[in-house]
Amino acid sequence: MRFGLVGLFVVFSLYNVFGQTPTTASSSIQFTNTYCSEVTLSWTSGDGTGRIVVASKDAAFSSAPTNNVYYLPNDSFGLGHSFSATEYVVYNGVGNTVTVKDLEMNTTYFFAIFERNGGSPVIDYLTSTYPEEQVTTEWLNADFSVDDIKQCETGNSFSFTPNATQSGSATLTYNWNFGDGNSSSATSPSHTYGTYGYFNTGLTVSSTGCVSTFVIIDTVIPNRIFDFYLDSSLTNNKAVQCFYKADGSNNKFNFLPDLPGNSLVGLKTILNWDFGDGTGTSQTSGEKSYTEPGNYLVELKLSSTIIYDEYCVDSVTHLMVVKPSPLDSTNVVFSDTSLCENGNLFEFSYTSSDPTISRNWKFGDGDSLPGSPVFHSYAAPGRYQVELEVTDSAGCYGEFSDSVEVVAQPNNFYTGLDSNYCEGDNPVLLTPNIATGSFEGDEIDNTTQLFSPITVGRNTISYIVQEGNCKDTFTRSTTVHPLPQFTLGNDTSICFGTQLDIKVDKGNAAMLWSTGASDSFTTQSTAGILWAQKTENGCSYRDSMNITVIDAPVVSLGNDSLLCGGGTVSVDVSVAEGIYTWNDGYVGGTRIISTTGYYQVTVTNKCGTASDDVDLEFLPFACDIFIPNAFSPNGDNHNNVFRPVGNVVLKKMEIYNRWGELLYEQDGTSLSWDGYYDGERVQTGQYYYVIYYLFPESNISVPKVASGAVYVVY
Repeated sequence: MRFGLVGLFVVFSLYNVFGQTPTTASSSIQFTNTYCSEVTLSWTSGDGTGRIVVASKDAAFSSAPTNNVYYLPNDSFGLGHSFSATEYVVYNGVGNTVTVKDLEMNTTYFFAIFERNGGSPVIDYLTSTYPEEQVTTEWLNADFSVDDIKQCETGNSFSFTPNATQSGSATLTYNWNFGDGNSSSATSPSHTYGTYGYFNTGLTVSSTGCVSTFVIIDTVIPNRIFDFYLDSSLTNNKAVQCFYKADGSNNKFNFLPDLPGNSLVGLKTILNWDFGDGTGTSQTSGEKSYTEPGNYLVELKLSSTIIYDEYCVDSVTHLMVVKPSPLDSTNVVFSDTSLCENGNLFEFSYTSSDPTISRNWKFGDGDSLPGSPVFHSYAAPGRYQVELEVTDSAGCYGEFSDSVEVVAQPNNFYTGLDSNYCEGDNPVLLTPNIATGSFEGDEIDNTTQLFSPITVGRNTISYIVQEGNCKDTFTRSTTVHPLPQFTLGNDTSICFGTQLDIKVDKGNAAMLWSTGASDSFTTQSTAGILWAQKTENGCSYRDSMNITVIDAPVVSLGNDSLLCGGGTVSVDVSVAEGIYTWNDGYVGGTRIISTTGYYQVTVTNKCGTASDDVDLEFLPFACDIFIPNAFSPNGDNHNNVFRPVGNVVLKKMEIYNRWGELLYEQDGTSLSWDGYYDGERVQTGQYYYVIYYLFPESNISVPKVASGAVYVVY
């Protein structure tokens, strides 16, 4: 074939367009919108007229496109041209982006881009260089939990809690399918099934490009209606039975269950009997004899089990009554177990809340009586066996037996107790006739056998003698009368020349006064003890008071005085019941004054008031007497006389010689001796003096005597 120049040019141009291999590969692969099942990638195209994108799962692309082959693409992974079982063409075009779908979650994919020129049948691929990048898809796991996966039909309520997890942070959408035709889009729904059965409950969790489903089987266990009954084919198999019957037979209950059939595949039934006394059985039927009377709530429990797990326990109960013996020994009362022979009378009673029971008493002496209470007396001492038989309307029977004794009568009494006493009288000794007994009662000391009349009113004392089983009591009473107490009041005083009038409420009592009066009042005008005595019911009470007679105050503080320095004045203006008011604030009737000043006092008592005052001046020096021990009566006018001096009051002086002869005696306030006796001067020598004087002390003149020796010298 020949071509012209124009034809050659066209062929050459086509070759350049369709047959030339690209020289610049694509670059900068970027991934956006990566989800669980899809991813979007974009790139910068090379210099080809188009390009293919190959996706490889879990490993880099290991093949290469072949020139002049057109590869069919599909953006759903696995549907485009396959280079291998994990390598597919997902794009073939001229653009720079593609979104690949139907990827597996949490899987790594490698994407390679090959530039090309031309089109079928002439295609050249740039395989010497090409970009390849990898990306891992997101993942989403659906999961949920149920609060109780197996529930009973009645009241069932399943609560579902999603536990979905994902690698991303997209908002999740929940779609629940409860397996019974109902669904929910709530995040954490609750659902109640209308019937029993097994239900496949599924949760589908989805987000953009991600979907995951999880399924759990919910089990609803059917309701089981059942009961049990007493086997009527057995004699006396009733809900109420006697613990012991009159014929001696025991109680016995026989139970049979009334059970439903199984209505769910895999469901089994377990029975448990609870007889209400702590015992039970897992047998199909129940048989029980009770060891104690009482009301017993018998319960039959039915449990439904699936693969050995126990569910939906339900129960039914019926009350069984085991009637006790109609005889309760605690309600049997004997008034006494032993009585003395004289006047013995026993009372026997049995109380019961059941009005239908019958009672029959046998007294052990051949006599018997029905009813309660019953009374019986025995004709002679001895021990008697008493029996009680009780039967109720259900035929339940019981019997009781005990003994009583009749004892010969002891001669029991005591003496020494009068019919009347006064409160506070001395204890009295009571003397029993039989020494082996004991005293009981008011204010009696059983050890000393003394009765103390201290409690006013009726006092009862019993003496109890126990001889064998005979308890005999001898009782007497006495009356303790109260003392007719009163009070005259506190001791008091009256003024001289007055009298005291005093009164006591006499009432019906007899009065006697120390004044001789016998009425409710008396008068006393002298000092002494005044008493009154009141007597009632033979009991006397006396009270007394001391009466003193006092005078009106008479006060004398003495004359105004000049007193020795260091001295004191003792003052006593005390009077009975006096109140003393001093001008210097002193309080009291007696005091010692040692300070110069003016003193005034007012003394007051119930009988009058008196006052006095005094000026006292104390010298700055002490008072004393001065006596010379020698003098010279020689007429030279120097120390010629013997003369005592001082701020004292001289009263008398006596002079004696050594033989005790009185030589000189003088009275007066100025005393002196000139040394003469019988007109003659005495001889030189020692003479003796006795001087009498008054010494001022404490506002009084105290008599004193001074004696000693004086020498006469010339």
